[in-house]
Amino acid sequence: MAGTIIDDAAKRIRSSAPPPEAEREFEFFRVGSDRRCDKPITTILFDLDNTLIPTRKGDAKACGKIADLLHNEYKLPRNVSTAVSTTFLTSYRRCPDNLDLPLAQWRTQMWEDALPTGHKQLAAQLYRRWAEYRTRYLSPSPEIISMLQTLRLQYLLGVVTNGPSASQWEKIDRLALGRYFDCILVSADLPWAKPDRNIFYAACHYLGVQPEECVIIGDKLETDIQGGLESKLAATIWLPLPQELRLSHDKSLADMGGLVNPDYIVENVLDVPSVLPLTTSFCQQRCRPVQERRGSNSYVPKTTRNRQASYNRFLPDVPDLYSSSSNSCDSSGTMDSR
Repeated sequence: MAGTIIDDAAKRIRSSAPPPEAEREFEFFRVGSDRRCDKPITTILFDLDNTLIPTRKGDAKACGKIADLLHNEYKLPRNVSTAVSTTFLTSYRRCPDNLDLPLAQWRTQMWEDALPTGHKQLAAQLYRRWAEYRTRYLSPSPEIISMLQTLRLQYLLGVVTNGPSASQWEKIDRLALGRYFDCILVSADLPWAKPDRNIFYAACHYLGVQPEECVIIGDKLETDIQGGLESKLAATIWLPLPQELRLSHDKSLADMGGLVNPDYIVENVLDVPSVLPLTTSFCQQRCRPVQERRGSNSYVPKTTRNRQASYNRFLPDVPDLYSSSSNSCDSSGTMDSR
């Protein structure tokens, strides 16, 4: 069944994850509490994988469906079909992208390597079916889409994600996420990755805001939260993965030695609005120029797409990002409307 590969993966995850008592080191933010952020916020920055979209869970479910396909349609023994999907998933997580090959060719090759002799001709078909399943399982829930649409009426929204360029943009495009964001930065397109504060400053620069007006939400302490703290963002929101999805390399608060402490810890990305200030008057004033441009046919979100070429690793239109004065604000403090 599709659950087999997921169950197997869950067992391996549990065996390598910290014991449950080690995870009782924090309390989740309670929706409705009076501990909202009291700083003037204009911008919400989201991590992509395992924050906006259930990447780790979706990848495993898609591979589980391929295991079912191999067993039910191609009559491979259940243990063989599961081993094929598990081998592919392990290889894929290790290296989802290959700069020398198109994505489809690289992933088809990984399926071919995972298949037993006599069945390698199925690789191209398996890749296509896997891609279809994966897109389905990675799709944000209707509730998340509704949240983004609502937040977009009041705030500027951005995505700051680490990962290979082609692989990350494939997810963004297949899931049609670009329509909800004013800025999308992929680390492989830039000289920096989270937690380097420059990637956060780049997002601020593109949006014309100051770091102290932004919040970041993400699932990784060592990238999303540490980077947000070092960039002096207004608030950091940690979305820890459920215990059954954690891997041995996922960092806990204890692993960070007490040096990385998020401002808020939430159980669900849908809790983000409950953390934000009750008043948005400051935001409405600062965000109006961008929000007005959204309705025009010429409006294009700021992204790093097509910047991954080696000759273009330095971005001449991004100034010295260690200086907060580099953000596009005029002398009155309002955002540049260009």
